[in-house]
Amino acid sequence: MKKSIKLLGLVLAAIFIISAVYPIARAESLEAEMLILEPDISDGIELVPGDMSVRADRRYGMLTFLETKQLSFTINFGEGWSYSESFSSFFPNSDEHANIVSNADGSMRFTFDCTNGESIPESDFYGVGIYAVAASLPRLDISTDIPFSNIGKQEWVPASFSLTLGTKQFDSGDYVGTGSVKGRGNTSWTQPKKPYSIKLDSKASLLDIPRTKKYAIVPSYADQSLMRNFVTYKAGLMLDGMEYTPKCEFVEVYLNGSYNGIYILVERVDIESTKIDIDEATAEDLTGGYLIEKDIAGKIDFNSDQWFNCPYWANQDRDYFVLSAPEPDDEALKAQMLAYLENHMQQVHDSILGTSGESYTRYVDTDSWIDFIIMQELTKNIDGNLKTSCNMFKQSGDDRIYMTALWDFDFAYGNANWDNASWEHNDYVDCPNGIGTSGFMVINSSCPWFDHLYDDYPEFREALIAKYNEYRHSIIPEMMALMNEQGAYLAASTARNDSRWGTNFSYGINSLKNWFNGRIAWLDEQWGDNQEAIDLDQALNAQGGSLAFSAEGEAHPFVGTIINGRLAGKSSIEGMGNADSGIKLTINMLAGESLSFEYRVSSESGYDQFRFVVNGSVLESGYGETDWLTYTYTAPSDGNYIFEWRYSKDASVDSGSDCVWVDNVSYSGGAAQYELGDVDMDGRVTIADATIIMRRALGLAALTPEQEGLADIDGDNGINASDALLAMRMAMRIS
Repeated sequence: MKKSIKLLGLVLAAIFIISAVYPIARAESLEAEMLILEPDISDGIELVPGDMSVRADRRYGMLTFLETKQLSFTINFGEGWSYSESFSSFFPNSDEHANIVSNADGSMRFTFDCTNGESIPESDFYGVGIYAVAASLPRLDISTDIPFSNIGKQEWVPASFSLTLGTKQFDSGDYVGTGSVKGRGNTSWTQPKKPYSIKLDSKASLLDIPRTKKYAIVPSYADQSLMRNFVTYKAGLMLDGMEYTPKCEFVEVYLNGSYNGIYILVERVDIESTKIDIDEATAEDLTGGYLIEKDIAGKIDFNSDQWFNCPYWANQDRDYFVLSAPEPDDEALKAQMLAYLENHMQQVHDSILGTSGESYTRYVDTDSWIDFIIMQELTKNIDGNLKTSCNMFKQSGDDRIYMTALWDFDFAYGNANWDNASWEHNDYVDCPNGIGTSGFMVINSSCPWFDHLYDDYPEFREALIAKYNEYRHSIIPEMMALMNEQGAYLAASTARNDSRWGTNFSYGINSLKNWFNGRIAWLDEQWGDNQEAIDLDQALNAQGGSLAFSAEGEAHPFVGTIINGRLAGKSSIEGMGNADSGIKLTINMLAGESLSFEYRVSSESGYDQFRFVVNGSVLESGYGETDWLTYTYTAPSDGNYIFEWRYSKDASVDSGSDCVWVDNVSYSGGAAQYELGDVDMDGRVTIADATIIMRRALGLAALTPEQEGLADIDGDNGINASDALLAMRMAMRIS
């Protein structure tokens, strides 16, 4: 007996040593924070606040309320505006506590009941957005003396213009004037719904865009959401390091009296005081200023464009630059300017690649380049790798190149089923397909400048990541909100556009939002700063559940994440070829007991697949794009059941968010049958369990309610050193 007691004393000492070296999660008390509900609202809405504050704890992307109270506010609508149920968001994951009432006077009252101790996704609280539908959009009529089918890209055609405001009011008011019109674009010009350039006879402000003669109407024919360009341009106006992005607004366009659909009216990029405000280069000062566009051979008119050579060739087609402005009439001066710029761009190239001995900072305006790269990666723009439609400028007496004027994002945001890979001119394998949410679209070998800046210069990379994390809490949420706000704004007018062009706005906007959420999740994994790891058990369990999942033997286990305001588990192999991600759960079940869960898939249809496996047999599977689905398994007999959720990928092609999400796993029976003392629920009582119990007794570890029950071995409704001693005896099989 003395020998056993002495042994137990030595082991207990070991527990304290183990506890010091390998600490287990400390019990954390909830910390009160006063949170203010601040709904995002659109044009046409007046918000009347009620009680908007509540005390809560924030953790793992969840809010736990620390008081019971009701939050409330009322909204009033302006003339011609109405509530958009489809695009507004009011606590979508806690709708049993949310209430919306329409009042007799046309206003609406929104209330949410907070309950002490209950949790909701943090994004539900901060993602409240109330948006209104406009009865009508601004109408732009363009009239010419010839059919629009006869208008081409080369010659300006005289035209008259009439702009009439819709529901949304602009200070610039209606407009009537004259000017000229011609076709524009490259790929977009070959599409049925064509883009046009507009040149007014006199400067005018249309829809509050600063006074200019030069506008364009962009059709977004390849973009069923109609807003890839719009959201990007609006986000560009919020950037810190890029001084100019074109201003734009939606219009419905009529060509010679015939409806032609919803367009974006946008100012054309140019050197002007309200746009890119620099002095144009002259014969006396060849150093600047210049407005330059990066392009490729297939989009250049070598007879009329002011082109010069690019110092690299990384895309499938030959790389060039085009001098957009100035456009000197003197051919000798033009040749001098192009020769100067070609030599200067070679110096830029050599400094970035480290072959000249000069610092890249002499030639690169770091702030604007970082902003440019971030916007291209946020949107995964297939053309944004300095391939085409990429604008930059150079100022007089300044060797630096400044990125400017974000342009042409129709094929961004997962809308391009191709890549920039070229066996001859780049590394090929590092160039992702445009559809999936994973992979760096512009930080790869198809753009040597961005690739080298990111890979070779730690200070540039660190500054870029720091700026991303800053925008993660400002511009990126604004982009998400804009998609809903503008979706609501357009909602009453999109049916006409869909009917005219055979498109589906509802599908387009939902696909865009889902893709963007997936893209941000992937970028967070690459660049996220101080991201708090989300407990996987908490993410997978239905609220109040205590099932313990296992990642043993998994090279790529599921991870906790937040998707559209809900906590869930997610596979973790986005962008990996020939990979498998999984998580397991073991339960000793009685016949008739059930396990249910919800899942959602976003993957390459027919190939990258989700599977639910029970004791080695696949009982549920899915691929492609799905909504949240529910599956329930009922045990046919008493026994031990091993459940697995898996996501497997083949060697090529990513699509959608390239993952499966699993949530609300719920077991109908009682707690799983674990032996008393098996606190870590691994099926046996070991020294590790005794260590956990001792740390719990000392107040150093937090346990779930189920673990608390397993830790109270002596049944005295408390957890203390005697329970740890009993666990130690059981581990060592001492009677």
